[in-house]
Amino acid sequence: FDSVIRALWKGALEHHGKGLAAFLKAIGFIIPLMEENYASHYTRLVMPILTREFHSPDEEMKRIVLKVVKQCVGTAGVEPEYIRKEILPEFFRNFWIRRMALDRRNYSQVIETTEELANKVGCSDILSRIVEDLKDDSEPYRRMVMETIQKVLENLGSGDIDERLEERLIDGILYAFQEQAVDAGADSAFKREGQIMLEGFGTVVNALGERCKPYLKQIAGTIKWRLNNKAASVRMQAADLIGRIAVVMKACGEEQLMGHLGVVLYEYLGEEYPDVLGSILGALRAIVNVIGMTKMTPPIRDLLPRLTPI
Repeated sequence: FDSVIRALWKGALEHHGKGLAAFLKAIGFIIPLMEENYASHYTRLVMPILTREFHSPDEEMKRIVLKVVKQCVGTAGVEPEYIRKEILPEFFRNFWIRRMALDRRNYSQVIETTEELANKVGCSDILSRIVEDLKDDSEPYRRMVMETIQKVLENLGSGDIDERLEERLIDGILYAFQEQAVDAGADSAFKREGQIMLEGFGTVVNALGERCKPYLKQIAGTIKWRLNNKAASVRMQAADLIGRIAVVMKACGEEQLMGHLGVVLYEYLGEEYPDVLGSILGALRAIVNVIGMTKMTPPIRDLLPRLTPI
């Protein structure tokens, strides 16, 4: 690779703007092909240029830099300690800002690069830096945080999350879930965006598993409150969440709480919107599946006559 990478490296030092972007793009594709020690060496060489361009006002340059960082850190020879010291502080200072969440392409690239960084340095290093942003004033930004947390936990699990981070995480997802803005005229947009919150919430609870036990009553309280909301999409999302977390409730031994939610859902079987009713039935099914026919409240003999006309 020497003959190629040297020319690219020289070009990266001499060019600015669009020319530099092209050289960085090429370097980003070549570094992952190298042997570990070369990859590590050239990543260290190119990183000062990349971190300098973190400040670039050009949106296209920002996206290219993000992609190249993702390609470099995903390479075998790049050490986690180097990433923690040299990349993370500047990366979070420049890219984890509200403005990045407003452009769909920036939004996606920030999430992808952060996911790759987490694969290298571990879950808690990344989550501890963004968890407080679940309470940010900007909803698109909160969604970006939630989606990143979801992807990182799906990839790495919650093994290295300590008790303090766990508390901040649950506190943050509850806040972000409750603070979703609902515009009555934009129900379909809410469903799309609400899906990110729903999946993120479900992923966090499932990743923490039995560690969620102390928080389940509070989560159930939020669900009951939202089942009573006048917006159909909010009721639907609340019922869907029960379906996502029923397995964890069972693992935590909260059968009584599930029984109580079963009774609450039973009372909502008169729901007028078919989509919401579908979600309520889905939630009831999830509860029956985990606690079994015999322990279900209300009993199946009371439930069946209500289901037949539906």
